[in-house]
Amino acid sequence: MSAYLRLFSIISLLAVIAIAGLSGVMLRGAAVAHVMATVERGSADLSQGYINAVWKQYRNTIIPLEHDPAQLRTNPQVMRFAENTVNYFQGTQLIRVNIYSGAGTLLMTDSIHTNLAGNAASPDDAFALSHIKSVGAASQVLHDVALRNGGAATIVQTVMPIRIGQDSEGILELLADVSAPWDDIVHFQLYCTGGIVIIFLMFLGVLFLTSRKAESIIARQHEANVELAAAAATAQAESRDKSQFLANVSHELRTPLNAIIGFSDIIKNEAMPHTQDRKYDAYINDIHASGVHLLSLINDILDYSKAEAGKLELEVSEVNAHKMVQNCLRLVAPRAESGGVALEERLPKDPFSLHTDGKKFKQVLLNLLSNAVKFTPSGGKVSVSGWHNVTDDLFYFEVQDSGIGIAPKDISRAMALFGQVDNTLKRKYEGTGLGLPLTKKFVELLGGKFTIESELNVGTKITFSLPRRIAPREGLIVKEASD
Repeated sequence: MSAYLRLFSIISLLAVIAIAGLSGVMLRGAAVAHVMATVERGSADLSQGYINAVWKQYRNTIIPLEHDPAQLRTNPQVMRFAENTVNYFQGTQLIRVNIYSGAGTLLMTDSIHTNLAGNAASPDDAFALSHIKSVGAASQVLHDVALRNGGAATIVQTVMPIRIGQDSEGILELLADVSAPWDDIVHFQLYCTGGIVIIFLMFLGVLFLTSRKAESIIARQHEANVELAAAAATAQAESRDKSQFLANVSHELRTPLNAIIGFSDIIKNEAMPHTQDRKYDAYINDIHASGVHLLSLINDILDYSKAEAGKLELEVSEVNAHKMVQNCLRLVAPRAESGGVALEERLPKDPFSLHTDGKKFKQVLLNLLSNAVKFTPSGGKVSVSGWHNVTDDLFYFEVQDSGIGIAPKDISRAMALFGQVDNTLKRKYEGTGLGLPLTKKFVELLGGKFTIESELNVGTKITFSLPRRIAPREGLIVKEASD
């Protein structure tokens, strides 16, 4: 577990304990206020009933004797007053009732309810006497008050004025045992505080477990990422080695092929005297054609492997796009004518030029036009278009044919390296399968984008874009072509 999470947990736990304690105190305060209010309401009702039922009947006898303790103990009227007082408060939850005169004299104490230990009439007579002249009720809580059975109780001491009209003639001191509800309040406070802390601890435990699990998952993911990065680096190195191998092999094959093509070309053109048999002419033509085809294949492989390895160099110069398109059309015209395919040029009247690699640009156009002518049957048409898009300042070229087309599901196969839609040994159209992938690679190398749209037995449309000027980027060698 991280140090930050541990620190957060400790701070959060302390905060929750503080909040739980404060919440417990607030709840306890509300509960205590409710108990006190209930006791005061009950005491007020009892006091008013007592004043109307008993005090008013004996007040004229009791008040004159408040300074004569002997008479208060022996006077028959006073004794009946005490008896009626005891009867009135009989059956209530009070544990003692004391009555004081306006001068602070203890007129009587309810001995029937005297559950308090000791001989004192009141556990806090100073509080009672301090409210003799009070016109309102007053109360306080007394804890651990000793009882006669040896226990202790929580007592609410309430002082109620005895008022007749506007005059206060004394006070009633009512003592109520609230031990049971008070214990309930204390337990409720403890339960609430403890419950909040326990719930938070459970949440913290879940958080710890989740954190540990997350850390384990992240660690495994990191290990997997490291392994994937190592595998990717290995695959990339193998890809570079493969491209380098193809480049080396292609380069090595070029030298003998050039000799084969060269010497077969000499034999074919010079018609040496000892080759009177005409069948040797066919052999020589086959050797020459096969050598040219194989050299073309090796050149494509070499160019693609160099492009993959990032070792192709661009020699840029100002290229007239109109002339480049027209030159490429002239080069494919003989093949188109022999196949009965019409060529169409659709270029804007105003010529436009690009600062790009003219050789790669020409190779892109020738590859696309040659493919279009090859896969267009007699009577079909191949068109090439070009235009400048001022919005993105790119030049667009489009080669469209009415040939056999490609099914949409097969386009990805046609664009794959050495991929062909018909890859059987007896396929109708020969080729290496490098034309479209190499063309797309060249377009991207020149800073453009390559798109293909095709429909089976309808035709194919290939569009590529080129920037006005090649922007320098990492891994690309660009130099100005020498005159």
